[in-house]
Amino acid sequence: MFETLLKALNTVAGKRDRDQEREAQHWIETVIGEKFPAGYVYEDCLRDGILLCRLMNRLSPGIVPKINTTGGDYKMMDNINQ
Repeated sequence: MFETLLKALNTVAGKRDRDQEREAQHWIETVIGEKFPAGYVYEDCLRDGILLCRLMNRLSPGIVPKINTTGGDYKMMDNINQ
């Protein structure tokens, strides 16, 4: 399943596999115990890194000590860099 998530995240501007995105989204939602925000497309939900940080903390508790939930794009990019 993690491979599917990586494939979905690594798809850039080319042909996207919506089935893989749905599968990855379902897996993330199952692991973190919450749904993606309604009304947003897949990549927008992952863009700020908050859900990805929550996922990492579920897979390895405490690996991301601080998750930025407010601030501009620069602060949110810090979530991805962690």
